[in-house]
Amino acid sequence: MCYDYLRIESVLPKKIVRSRNRPNVSGIDKDYCDRTNKSYIGVHKTKTKNGKPIRVKDIGFMAESITFGQIKRMFVKNAQFEEAKANRMYPEVYKELKNMINSINPNFKYNCITLNHNLKCIEHLDKYNCGASIIVGFGKYWGGELVVESCPINIRYRPHSFNGSKLKHYTNEYMGDRWSAIFFFKER
Repeated sequence: MCYDYLRIESVLPKKIVRSRNRPNVSGIDKDYCDRTNKSYIGVHKTKTKNGKPIRVKDIGFMAESITFGQIKRMFVKNAQFEEAKANRMYPEVYKELKNMINSINPNFKYNCITLNHNLKCIEHLDKYNCGASIIVGFGKYWGGELVVESCPINIRYRPHSFNGSKLKHYTNEYMGDRWSAIFFFKER
């Protein structure tokens, strides 16, 4: 069964409301830099709440990201899974993301969906994900391949499954308005 990506593109918000007031570990959010009067050119060093340094490369794009499905609160000891706020904030988007994965692979097991807008990830592993993830790109952009273990993969309107907890991956340079959805199972 083939999915019509114009359906998801028709319900996407113009801007995803940020859920936290700090940079995303996989990229710097231009809005965050503007609000804090920090440069977003070059490499930045930030610290987590417990003081451990995180090295973050800036990518020069606005990075918006939100998670749907079931989430655990960050920085909360023994946190339990709960419904993500995004499910209520963007119900049409959540419904369409579920329609999308059901068209791509109706048997795929997931409990989280991350929707990214103009996020260019540096090389990383998804240490909390269990098993395979499915990622797909959409929007009007050129380039932006997912690079898995040095192999570039065009994900625009082409779902790709891989184990992000075992295979290092990042995003190639791109131009335009790039959206991506990642369906994955987070350990309970």
